[in-house]
Amino acid sequence: MTQLVFLGLLLGTLLYAAFRGGVPERLSALIIVAATVATVLVPKVGKVAFASLEPGVFIVDSLTAVAFILVALRAQRYWPMWMAALQIDTVLTHVAMLTAPRVMPWAYAAMEIAWSYPIVILLAVGTARHQRRLRLYGSDPSWNSRVS
Repeated sequence: MTQLVFLGLLLGTLLYAAFRGGVPERLSALIIVAATVATVLVPKVGKVAFASLEPGVFIVDSLTAVAFILVALRAQRYWPMWMAALQIDTVLTHVAMLTAPRVMPWAYAAMEIAWSYPIVILLAVGTARHQRRLRLYGSDPSWNSRVS
């Protein structure tokens, strides 16, 4: 049931960002889609998922963090910084598993999933704020022109 709720939230937010968002929102939606697909496709370690460090998921999460950081550095928005920070928290979950390998598999998996909800919600809020700025000001610059 929880997976269906998340998938519904994810799909709705991705469509909202794709059709109503600016460039940073659409790019972030694309990053989330790529990360979701890649996470499903990477091979899992062992018979019990998340019983030990999942290197494939760790790599996907790390690359996703880098992508969100790049968006945050260029976007003329605040929400990408929060999204990057939450994704870094996801990466740190893997680091915690490396340093304390006796963590229960359900705790490791739960912490991996826990950061996904606020990331998706941030994208929805960011898209709504983009729409609001368009209504109020008639435009909403996507990228910070002072960053080279």
